Amino acid sequence: MQRGFTLLEIAVVLFIVGLLIAGLVGPVETQIEARDRHTTRTTLEQALEALYGFAVTHGRLPCPDQDGDGLSDPVFDAGDVNSADCDVGSDNGFLPWAELGVEGGDAWRNRLLYRVRHPHFTWPAADTTCNGNAQGEFDLCTTGNLTLRTRGDDVATTGVSEGKHEFAAATADNVVAIVLSHGRNGFGATSLDGAPRGAVPASNADEDENADDDAVFMTRNYSRAQNGCNDSGGEGSPLCEFDDLSLPLSRTILNSRMVGAGRLP
Repeated sequence: MQRGFTLLEIAVVLFIVGLLIAGLVGPVETQIEARDRHTTRTTLEQALEALYGFAVTHGRLPCPDQDGDGLSDPVFDAGDVNSADCDVGSDNGFLPWAELGVEGGDAWRNRLLYRVRHPHFTWPAADTTCNGNAQGEFDLCTTGNLTLRTRGDDVATTGVSEGKHEFAAATADNVVAIVLSHGRNGFGATSLDGAPRGAVPASNADEDENADDDAVFMTRNYSRAQNGCNDSGGEGSPLCEFDDLSLPLSRTILNSRMVGAGRLP
């Protein structure tokens, strides 16, 4: 006599299948995010190389894109020194991707942020004299002004291991510009279609630092969302979610490229 499955047996099988599927969803999602982060980092690296190449070709860096058309704002005019002033409503803007010939968005279809010290690096040198910061032009003596911070262990506290100690990731004078993706969560980002993404949660101080339009940026290891998090609190609370990706444009490397190409001094 043939015997079918009982409802209890079917329920047990469905429960086991559900557990197996749930166990697979997490790893697949993690793999997708890792792939997207790798893709975005490659896009940032290409943007950085394009900026170095632009400087070698034009003797200056471009201003950010303010209106989302992929072009610098304001448009550079060799006869108007004010066209090197990139402060058009905001010191920050978007990567002028069309002008650079690169991708303008990350793997999550959000625009890449771009900030540059202006007009000091966006106006070509008029002579070979080191007067860049005084004259607002790009020469060998021109310095950056972007503060790049990170978190980790405080080496001064021997025998104690921290994870939230904040310290400089680079000297400000060496950071000429920065390109940044707001990551998968999109906190503070703008989509490729121009739509604003979600606001940065109040507890996520580090991601807010990358979205507040000032000259200070945070870079640190990736961390997932956790209950009771606090970026600026004590070591007893975990760090908040952080998935921003950024790369600084180095004055040292930029000067080396410019000298090698005969654009400086």
